[in-house]
Amino acid sequence: MSAQKIDLTKLNPEQLTMVKQQFDQELQHFSQSLQALNVARTKFRECKDDIESMQKLEAHKQELLVPLSGSLYVKGYVKDSQKFTVDVGTGYYVEKTAAEALAFYDKKIAKLNQESVQIQNIIKEKSQSSMAIEGHIRQAAIMMHEQQQKTAST
Repeated sequence: MSAQKIDLTKLNPEQLTMVKQQFDQELQHFSQSLQALNVARTKFRECKDDIESMQKLEAHKQELLVPLSGSLYVKGYVKDSQKFTVDVGTGYYVEKTAAEALAFYDKKIAKLNQESVQIQNIIKEKSQSSMAIEGHIRQAAIMMHEQQQKTAST
């Protein structure tokens, strides 16, 4: 991503098209990043919901199905509905109380919200720039067409 300012009036239509393609690629990249953040945020919210659901269970010997794969389960029992093993990243798992786990996910969600706002601002800026470039492409094409008509009529 380039932070330098380009004077669009000094570029020919071909150069403008190349700049627009670059902006469109960056826009697509940021849109995909925003989508990935939204997926992660949804996952963390589901974890919070699961913790809250588990807290409501009658504490001891609650039966549930434990997934071994996407379609294979075994019966299991909840030993303690107030303790959770949390994936804290890069393959590390930490046992946390319900309150600690909820706070952990709240912090993760808040960070993702902040990053989402930043990416949305970048997307807005890139979209505006892309539209401005498109306007310059049209203007340059009109000017070239007018010049061709003038040279053809002389």
